[in-house]
Amino acid sequence: MAGLYLHVPYCRKACTYCDFHFSTQLSTLPAMVEAMQNELRARWPQGHPMATWYWGGGTPSVLPAASMEALTETLRRHSPLQPGGEFTLEANPEDLTADHLAAWRRLGINRLSVGVQTFVDARLAWMNRAHTGRQAQEGIARAQDAGFENISLDLIYGLPGTSLGEWQDNVGMALELGTPHLSTYALTVEERTALHHAIQSGKTASPDDARASEDFLWLRKHLRSQGWDPYEISNASLPGWRAQHNSAYWAGEAYLGIGPGAHSFDGRDERRWNLPNNARYLKAWAQTPAPPGPSNQPANQQTSQPSNQPTSCSESEHLSPLDRLNERIMTSLRRAEGLSRGDVGDHAKALDGAWETYVRKGWMLQTAEAWSLTDEGLLWMDRIAADGFVSAEDLP
Repeated sequence: MAGLYLHVPYCRKACTYCDFHFSTQLSTLPAMVEAMQNELRARWPQGHPMATWYWGGGTPSVLPAASMEALTETLRRHSPLQPGGEFTLEANPEDLTADHLAAWRRLGINRLSVGVQTFVDARLAWMNRAHTGRQAQEGIARAQDAGFENISLDLIYGLPGTSLGEWQDNVGMALELGTPHLSTYALTVEERTALHHAIQSGKTASPDDARASEDFLWLRKHLRSQGWDPYEISNASLPGWRAQHNSAYWAGEAYLGIGPGAHSFDGRDERRWNLPNNARYLKAWAQTPAPPGPSNQPANQQTSQPSNQPTSCSESEHLSPLDRLNERIMTSLRRAEGLSRGDVGDHAKALDGAWETYVRKGWMLQTAEAWSLTDEGLLWMDRIAADGFVSAEDLP
């Protein structure tokens, strides 16, 4: 069963570090909502349920109540959420008002992913965020009072000019708020962002890799000491509170992406992505095209998979068995469970050799069932994974 990702490409402000696809021009929002409804109807077989719904962006919490209701009603009619499924809304702290929270509860949203980033006002201003640290604390408390238990907080570490003590204070505040999930990311500098321009012009310092590593290693050790489960390189939760939707990504399961810039995967070998261009997306989905033709399979054997045929605003690719294997290596090493030997078949012995040095260094754990990375090894994950990638010459 697939998960749904709905990309809402709007924000009120542009954060200095962000290179996600979004627009601060909200005038096209009503047309965008209609276009996303049209894409969903065209690409997903009606009546087939979804395992999860995830609304990201952008900032989906900027959607007016009427737009949220329209989108949710279309989802319920066309691709209902399975009983007990996770319905996540990404939200900024300034949107956590009593009225919004009550409306979101009525819509059935049962998980909030809140973009806090830091509780330090000076850092928030540097990032061009629209909230203060106190607003974040008060908004999260309001969400809990409104009945939201499943709340995840986003935090960024490795900011220029910060200290380990500041990061410890941020994490301490997050844990005091009593939310069961954290997503933590090192600050990265992407081209065509305000942060990149500021660094290039000498107006601000570059992030310090050593500082980011110090924050990362302390965080994982501290969370374990508090009974938390750091189950993925950027995610940790209290036991039983892992993110269902994102966990499916890392497990290689199917997902349908709706909206400009959204990606889809059929769970087998086809990936598709909508181009990050609002105007082209609106033109392509101004009307609902004819739905995909009937499957060649008998009705009782049909599977609910996204239609991944490209359109005028999308592209697609076919993944070879080699591509899929190397992706499995990369995504599995992100997770605490690591890479199962059963997932690589005859290549297990070659991986033992490729990763022998990392095992000796203490960056990787090797057992009879799997390979997994230690905290220190996660700092080198990309390099370690690449050293394990299988090439065409390695195939029988």
